[in-house]
Amino acid sequence: MTSSKYLALALLPFVFVAFWLGISWFVSLNGWNRLSNYFRASEAVSQAPATSFPMQSGTLRKAGAVGFGGNYRGALTIRCGPTGLGLSVMVLFRFGHPPLLVPWSALGPIEEKSALFGLSRYHSIPINLPDGSDGVDLHLHNHRVVEAIASYQQVDMLGK
Repeated sequence: MTSSKYLALALLPFVFVAFWLGISWFVSLNGWNRLSNYFRASEAVSQAPATSFPMQSGTLRKAGAVGFGGNYRGALTIRCGPTGLGLSVMVLFRFGHPPLLVPWSALGPIEEKSALFGLSRYHSIPINLPDGSDGVDLHLHNHRVVEAIASYQQVDMLGK
């Protein structure tokens, strides 16, 4: 083997890591990045008592956008607590995805929708941004998670 082949082999792990980080950052641009500008969570908040749903699947996309979004299959941890909806991703995908804490007041009404000619059903939750610009839609499939979100939303509304 020549020295250039050794160099290529030595650089392969660095190229792989750079590619992985680039893909993770690119996925965050479909909604997570917009939310992190307003709803970035502190570590103290993310450790607060809450109902936690690890390894959940969901999609984030700019409100009204058509097509794919940032798809997080089994990589989301969703936390429902008194202060809001917490969202975080697995450590392997964390680059470009700081933990989020969205206050209940920023969540719009939950809508059940269908896709694939009615074969697939999901719940869409609009997340409104404080500055009034286009928000982000969160799409979830797990009915238990959606029920927990809805109950916390109701408790928050009753407290106002």
